[in-house]
Amino acid sequence: MKIGFYGNPNNYAFMLARAMRRLGHEVRFIVVSREMLNRPEFRYADIATPYPAWILDRAHLNRWILLLPGPARHEVLAQLNACDICFLAEEGPALAANLRVPYVALLTGSNLEIFADPEKAGSLKIQAFPRRPWLNRWCQALLPTSFLQARLTQPQRAGICGARLVTHYARGLVPNGDRLLDEMEVPDHRRIFLLMTDLNLIALSPPPANRPVRVFCVARLTWKREIDTDLVELDYKGTDVLLHGLAMLKQRSFTPLPELHLVRKGRHVNETAALASELGIDRQITWREQLSQSEVLAEYARADIVVDQLANSVIAMGGLDAMASGRPLIANARPEIFSDVDEPPPICQARTPGEVCSQLERLAHDPAERERVGLASRRYVEKHFSSDAAARQVLTRLGLSPTATP
Repeated sequence: MKIGFYGNPNNYAFMLARAMRRLGHEVRFIVVSREMLNRPEFRYADIATPYPAWILDRAHLNRWILLLPGPARHEVLAQLNACDICFLAEEGPALAANLRVPYVALLTGSNLEIFADPEKAGSLKIQAFPRRPWLNRWCQALLPTSFLQARLTQPQRAGICGARLVTHYARGLVPNGDRLLDEMEVPDHRRIFLLMTDLNLIALSPPPANRPVRVFCVARLTWKREIDTDLVELDYKGTDVLLHGLAMLKQRSFTPLPELHLVRKGRHVNETAALASELGIDRQITWREQLSQSEVLAEYARADIVVDQLANSVIAMGGLDAMASGRPLIANARPEIFSDVDEPPPICQARTPGEVCSQLERLAHDPAERERVGLASRRYVEKHFSSDAAARQVLTRLGLSPTATP
């Protein structure tokens, strides 16, 4: 079977595509973004540019170019229509009206809650040229919201409606996503929740036993609530909770205080630095520039503890990758996420500064406990969240054979 993929947010789609290739299927993968987190070479050492023949690089200066009539759009649609089934991420569902093959909508957050929400069309003009502010101002002035609604919002909604299956968070986890899917009359039996990590890529690494203990925060530094913004609930990660928790640990005269590594990525980097200074913990923080996903995996190996989201978002690839590395993960696990799994996750639960403080104190004091939790974490994702299992699951739900037939 020939399977097509369009778009690759955070390499989520590419991880699934690699698993399907391991199952013996032919894959045609189309990369449409220049952002490093959405490109395979920034996660997988065996992928480099120029890409192998099964990966097509169709990234353009303006991400919306493929929504307009022209040779670029025609060529992408021809590639997808040559497949037996397609998986559409990012703005891919907006192309579905011109597809002659069945497809799955890979909904990962913004491509539902921003791209498919008529009330958010105005914020799309801000996103159009993230590295060229003057072009954004030009778009704000000259590009009517009605154009984006006609070219993206409405086709995206129609594409999601027509999907054989949509991947999205389980009902109840993201209420605004539920609202939009209900508006589009997507029934629960056409929804599937796929959490996964690539165990073929991530090796279990021995604990480093740093002194002081090294804590790596994988979550983006986005935590201050904003009104009339393009942010959605999944974007808020609770970095302030982490900083207040570390400050509480300092107040307890804990020594040596953990060394916290933060990455300069997210909406509130400057605000994070200011809060750390205000709390008197700025000396405990090591700042890192933006990292590729392969560099993030290397950070897991060097860290003693990893922290993910502490707000009302969800643990996804970043947290699961840390667990696969064999690192204890401090996060708000939100137990309802794992309600369908027959055992609770070995995640160090925290959503308040006091809980963060207690978890840091417990883990920093006890190397054996860090190792125990890390090993339990690896076993947990091996049992429940491998990308190979996710690929088999989604193909089975589609009524297709998980493995390729000769």
